Amino acid sequence: MRKRYPSSLAKSFALALALLTVLPLTAAADEAAQPAQHLQLEVSINNQPTHFISEFIDLGDGRFASKASELTELGIKVPDGTQPDDVIELDSFSGLSYVYDEQKQAMAIETGDGNRITKAYDARGELNQANVTPSDYGGVLNYTLFGSYGGDIAGKSIRSANFSGLNATLDSRLISPLGVLNQTAILGATLNDDSQALRLDTTYTYSDDENLVRYRAGDFISGGTNWSRPVRLGGIQAQRAFTMRPDLIKSPLPAVSGSAAVPSSVDVYINGVKSYSKEVAAGPFQIDNIPTISGPGVAQVVTRDASGRETVQEVSFYNTPQLLSPGLSDFSVETGFARSRYGIESMGYGDALVGSATFRTGISDWLTFESHAEAGDSLINGGAGFVAKAFDLGIVSAALSGSSSRNGTGTQGYASVETKAGPVSINGRVQHAFENYDDLASLTARDNPYASNTGLPGIAGGLFSYAPPRAIDSLTLSLPLDFDKSNVSASFVRYQSEDTGTTELVTASYSRPLFDKANLQATGFIDVNDTNNAGFYVGMSMALDGNVSVSGGVTGQHGNLGANATASKPVEQEAGSWGWRVTDVEAETPYRVATVGYRASAARIEAGVTQDGGGVRPTALVEGAVAMIGGDIYTAGRIDDSFAVVDVHAPGVKVERENLLVGTSNEDGKILVPNLNSYHKNKISIDPLDLPVNAEPATTYDYVTPGYKTGVYVDFDVKKASPSAIVILKTADGTFLPAGSEGHLDGSDEPFVVGYDGQAYIKDLKAANTIQVSAPNGTCTAQFTFAATAAVQPTIGPEICQ
Repeated sequence: MRKRYPSSLAKSFALALALLTVLPLTAAADEAAQPAQHLQLEVSINNQPTHFISEFIDLGDGRFASKASELTELGIKVPDGTQPDDVIELDSFSGLSYVYDEQKQAMAIETGDGNRITKAYDARGELNQANVTPSDYGGVLNYTLFGSYGGDIAGKSIRSANFSGLNATLDSRLISPLGVLNQTAILGATLNDDSQALRLDTTYTYSDDENLVRYRAGDFISGGTNWSRPVRLGGIQAQRAFTMRPDLIKSPLPAVSGSAAVPSSVDVYINGVKSYSKEVAAGPFQIDNIPTISGPGVAQVVTRDASGRETVQEVSFYNTPQLLSPGLSDFSVETGFARSRYGIESMGYGDALVGSATFRTGISDWLTFESHAEAGDSLINGGAGFVAKAFDLGIVSAALSGSSSRNGTGTQGYASVETKAGPVSINGRVQHAFENYDDLASLTARDNPYASNTGLPGIAGGLFSYAPPRAIDSLTLSLPLDFDKSNVSASFVRYQSEDTGTTELVTASYSRPLFDKANLQATGFIDVNDTNNAGFYVGMSMALDGNVSVSGGVTGQHGNLGANATASKPVEQEAGSWGWRVTDVEAETPYRVATVGYRASAARIEAGVTQDGGGVRPTALVEGAVAMIGGDIYTAGRIDDSFAVVDVHAPGVKVERENLLVGTSNEDGKILVPNLNSYHKNKISIDPLDLPVNAEPATTYDYVTPGYKTGVYVDFDVKKASPSAIVILKTADGTFLPAGSEGHLDGSDEPFVVGYDGQAYIKDLKAANTIQVSAPNGTCTAQFTFAATAAVQPTIGPEICQ
C-alpha cells in the first residue's frame, strides 16, 4: 500500500485548522492547571462588619469557597454532617450572594437568616458549679426542751390534757467526709414519774456530689409520683438529688427568639416585668431559660438598635416544675421493711421485705415520662404515665397502674389538668381505683392498731383506713378581680374511702387588700351529703410597724359561733431579739395563750401561760444546738443545715455571713456560723480593723460550699505581722520630708515611701534602726529605736533625717 501526501494547499489548511483547535484547548489546560489562591479577607455580612479575617479560596473563575470551620465561625450554617476541613463553595448556598473587593481585600456577603447560625444566649448566665468544701469530723445535737404543768385535767379539753411534765425532742448527727449519721428521738417524763424514750429515725446518708445521687441506709421515706403514695421504710435507698446543683435548672424554661439587623440590645419582659437584658450581635438569636414564674404568662422581646429603633415581639408560654428538661432523669429506688406504729414504738417493722422504684425522664421540652413500681408481701404494683405541656395552654398528666395481691387484682387511673381560661385558673384531678387495687402504703399501715381495712383479713375497725382511696375527684377555680384587686376561688372535692364512704365538700374563698398592709379573708365550706356539716371564717390581718402583726376573725360551724384575735412579734434571728404572742379564742370553750420569747446566742427561750376552759397551765421551752468540730464544743441556735467554724486566731473579731453580723470570735479566736446553705456559695468575712495591729490575715473573706448537713472549718490564716511603726521624718531645718520620698531600712529589702506630714510606714523594725531616704534635695539618714506593742500602732518621732 502506498502512502498519500496532501498537496501544499491542503497542508496549509490542515495546519491552520489544527492551530485553531489546539490553542484554545492548551489555554484551557493552562488555566485549569493554575493553582487556587488562598486569601485572607475581612468579612462583612449584610453590610455589618464581623470583625473577623477569614480564609477564602479563589477558584479562579469568579467562584469562591471556604472551609466549613471558617464559615461556622462567621455564623454561616453549613450542611449537617459536614466536617470542619471540608471545602464548601459559596455558590452552593441558596439565597446567598457575595462580592470580592480585591483592592480592600474584603468579602461582602448578603444572606437571609435561613443561612445563619442562631446565636444562643442563656439567661441564667454561665453555669457555676461550686466545688463542695470537704467536711470535717464533728457532730451536732439539736434539742427542744418543753415543760408544762396541767394540774387536774378532769373535765378539761384535750388541749389541756396533752402533756404535763418535761420532754426533750432530740435531733443529733455525726458528720464526716464519709457521710452523715442522723438520729432523732423523743425523751419524756410526766409528773407521775412515768418516763419514756422513743426512737424515731436512724439514717446514714452518703452524697455522691459528682453524680447527684444520695444514698441512705436506715429509716427514710420512699419516693413516688403524684399518683402513688410514699411509705416509711427501714432499709437502703438510692435517690437523685438535684439540690446538689442549685445552678442546674431541672425544668425547661421559656425561650424567646428574634433577629437583629445590626448589633442591638434585647430586653425581655415577663408579664410586664423586666427579667433579662442582653447585647446581641447582628443576625438571628435565641435566649434560653428565661427566669419566670410557674403557670401561664406572656414574654415580650424588645429589640433596640443604636439609632433607637425598637421592635416588640410577644410570645406566650406555660411554665411548670412538673416537667424535666430533655436528657435529665429523676429516680428513687429503695428496699427494706415497712415501718409500723411509727411514733408509737421505737422498733416497729414489718416482717416482709418490700421495695419500690420511681423513674422520671425528660423526653422533650413538652413531655416527661414517669413510672412507678412496688413489690413485697404478695403485692406487685406497677404503673406508667406522662406529664405534657399542651400548646402553652396548660399541663396535662395521666397515668395507669395495676396491682396483684392476696386480695386479687385491680387497676387505678389518674388524670389531671392545669390550665387557664382567660383570667380563670383551672386545676382538676381524677383518680379512681377499680376492683381490688392495692399498694405498698397498705402494707405499711397493716400492723397499725388505729387503722382499718375491711378488705384485708385480721384487721378490725379503727380510726382511719389505710386502703387506697376508691376515688379522688377535685376541681378548683381561681379568679382575680382586676377591677377590685380581689381574688375569688372555689373548689369541689369528692373523696370515696373503702370504709368511711363518700365525702363531697364544696369550698369557696375570697381575699382582698383593704388598705396599706391589711388584708381581708373569707372562707366557707359545706358537705354536699350532710348540709349540717358546714362552716365559715371571716377575718382580717394587718402588719404594723416594728414587725408586729395582728389578726382576728369570726368562725362558725355546726351552729356554734366563735371569735379569735392574735397579736404577735416574732423573735428575730439575731441574738438579743425579743418576741411575744397573745391569742384569744372566744368560743364554747375559751382558749387563751400568752408567750414571750428571747433569742440568746446559745438558744431560744420561751415562756408562756395557757388558759383552756377553766384550767390554766404554764409552759416553758428552750431550743438550741450543741456542735462539735475540731475537738471544740460550741453552743448556738438550732442548726438544721450545714455550719462552719471560723478561726481568725484573735478574740473579739466581728464575723459576717453574707454581710450580716454573726457575732465576734471567742477567746480562742473562733466562732460558730450556723445554718449555711448546703451546695451554695456562702460568703464569710471578717473585720480586719478588729485584728491586733501586729496581725495580718491572708484574706478578709472566703467562700465555702458545704455538702449535705455537714460542718466545715474555715481558717483565715491570720499570721503575726513583722514589727512595724509609723515614723515621722523631718529635715534638719524642722520641715517635713517631702511626700513621695523613697527610702529603705538597713537590713531589709522592702522599700518605703514618705507620705504627707513626713509620715512613713516602715516594717521589719528592730530595737535599733537606721534608714536612708532619697529626697529631691539629696539623701539623708536617720536613726531611731523601736519597742513592739500589739495594742496600738506605734508612732515614732519626729526624727531628724540629715
